[in-house]
Amino acid sequence: MGVVFHTGKGVKRIINDGKKALGIVLENDEEILGSAVVSNCDTVRTHRELIPDTRAAYKFEGRRKYEPACSGVVLYLGLDKRYEQLEHHDFVFSKDPEEEFDWIYNKGEPAPDPSCYVCAPAKTDPSVAPNGCESLYILVHTPYLRKHHDWSKMFPAYRKVILEKMERTAGLKDLQKHIRFEAALTPQDINDRYHVLNGAIYGLASHGKVLGAFKPSNRSPDLKSLYFSGGSAHPGPGMPMVLMSGWIAADTLDKDGIAPSNGEKHGNKPALAHSNS
Repeated sequence: MGVVFHTGKGVKRIINDGKKALGIVLENDEEILGSAVVSNCDTVRTHRELIPDTRAAYKFEGRRKYEPACSGVVLYLGLDKRYEQLEHHDFVFSKDPEEEFDWIYNKGEPAPDPSCYVCAPAKTDPSVAPNGCESLYILVHTPYLRKHHDWSKMFPAYRKVILEKMERTAGLKDLQKHIRFEAALTPQDINDRYHVLNGAIYGLASHGKVLGAFKPSNRSPDLKSLYFSGGSAHPGPGMPMVLMSGWIAADTLDKDGIAPSNGEKHGNKPALAHSNS
C-alpha cells in the first residue's frame, strides 16, 4: 500500500509553523516532511517534548491536570520447572487492597504486600518453553515515577519481595532456585523505552467521573494535521482500546482529506506515523 517504515530512528521534534504539523525531525537531524503526523508517543510527552513552547502545547496544558496512571514491575522468568497449579492467567492478591492502593496512589511508594498478575503460558502453549519448563511473566503494579525514585537501587529489594510472595502464597516452592533466565522491566525502563508519562502503563489516571471518561482527542484541536493514538489518547488504555485509538486516528485523518490514500499521488506529502513502542 506504499507504506515505508523507518525503524530504529527516534523522533526529536514535530515540525510545525504554529498552526499545522508539517513533518518530523529525527534524532540524527534528518527532516521528513508530511501532510499529517500521527503520534503514538504519550500525548502529554508529545506536547512537552516534541512541540514544546508552542501555542498548541500551552493550550493542551491548560485544559486539565495530567496525572499518570500507575506503573509496574515486570519479571520475565525462564524456569526449569513447571508449576502445575498455575493456569495460563493467575492472580495472587494482597491481604488488604485498600492498604496496597494507599501505598501506590497516596504514598507513592511500592506496596510491601503487592497483588501480582502471573501468566504461565506453557499451560496452553507448550512450545513457549522446553519440555517440563515454564516462561513465567509476573506483573506487579507500582506508583508512577517520582523524582526520588531510583529503581536501579530499589529493584533488587522489590524483586525479592515479589519472588518471596510467590513462594509463600502461590505455592511456587523454591521458585528462585529454578530460575534459569531472567529479565525485568522497572518503571524507569518503561518510561525510557515506551516514552510514556512517568512510566505509566495505563496512560493517564482515570480517577473520578470526568477524568475517567475523557482522554485527549485523537485529533489535535490546536495544531492542524496532528493526530494521536495510544493508551493516553481516546478511548484509553488496554490492548483493545489502544487498537481502537489507532483506527479512530486513521479514520479521522482519512475523513479530513489532507493525505493521499491507496497510493494516490496528487501533490501532497504522505502522512507520518510516529511510534516509540
